[in-house]
This record gives sequence, C-alpha cells and structure tokens, in this order.
Amino acid sequence: MSTRLLLFLSLAGFLSSVEAANIPPPLKLHIPFESAWRGMLETLKDPKDEWPMIREERINGSILTRYREYSSGPLTEDHIPKIGKGPKLADADWMSVEYQYEIEIQVIAARETLVTVHTNIRAKKRDFLGREEWVKIDTNGTREAALLTKFGQLLFGDDFKLDQDKAGLRRFFEGDKPKYSDPNPP
Repeated sequence: MSTRLLLFLSLAGFLSSVEAANIPPPLKLHIPFESAWRGMLETLKDPKDEWPMIREERINGSILTRYREYSSGPLTEDHIPKIGKGPKLADADWMSVEYQYEIEIQVIAARETLVTVHTNIRAKKRDFLGREEWVKIDTNGTREAALLTKFGQLLFGDDFKLDQDKAGLRRFFEGDKPKYSDPNPP
C-alpha cells in the first residue's frame, strides 16, 4: 500500500512539473515492460532515423541518446522556436542547435507500462569576439510528441495518435496486441 502511495505522489509531482514545461505527459500502455522496452529500442534504431545511445539500462528502464543536430532550414535562429524556447541574442549569433532524448520506461503492473520522454536541447552561440558557448534551451514538447508518436505507431500501427485523458496521462489500448508480444504472458 505504501509503495503505491509513494508511486502516486511521485507521479503527481512529476505530472505537475511536466505540465509546467509543456512536455507531453507520460504514455500509459497496457502492455508488458519487455514489449515497451524492445519497441522503444527498435524505434531509436530505425535505419531511416537512427539514434546512437550513450546509456541503455534495462534494469532501470532508462535510455539516453547522443546529441543530434536539429536543422529545419537555412537559419539556425529559425530552428530554435520550432523545438524550444531560447533567449534572444543581442551581441551574438546562434551557430547550431542539438538535442537528445532521455527516456524512462517504468513497470506499473504486469501488463501496464509508463513511458516518459524528455528532450535536452542546447544551442551554440558565438559572440562578436568569436567565443563559442552552449546554451540550454527549454523544450516546447514537439520532439517528445514526435518520438512518442513514432513509438506508438511502431507498436500499434499508423492509426496511433497521442490523446490526453482527464488524469493527464496519455493512454493507449489496442486489445493488448502490440507488435512485440510477451513470450511469457501472465
């Protein structure tokens, strides 16, 4: 009982910080941990959009990818508002923007899993003397939503969409038939 209360309180605190940062809330799936874990790894290892990993800890359910450059046009200054909220520069220019994913996959019950994605964004600025510095940029949630959608579509098909319910969690029920089924069902 106390474990559930602790999980509920930590999740409630997490959800309030999630809403403040505009990060999509966790995705609650009615599938086993192993299915979610293998599905996320395949999503990150997709040959069309592969993400090299720095850390992959199955025991903790955590994955950290390497940074990758974000480019959506010719001007770096235009990239930042598409994925985050950066400060305006008066005495410097933005040189590049990079981001990485931090992913947590948590077991809630035998056939219930919570998947949380956070994006770390940084932009390199160069001042008029040529000094370069990385600046942390706050995410606007678009990269998190894109990864969660791609992950859901891999597991459940192209009809998968992120929908938010009253509890603030994103849920998906597909008759418990994900692409990666549990070899040892309960």
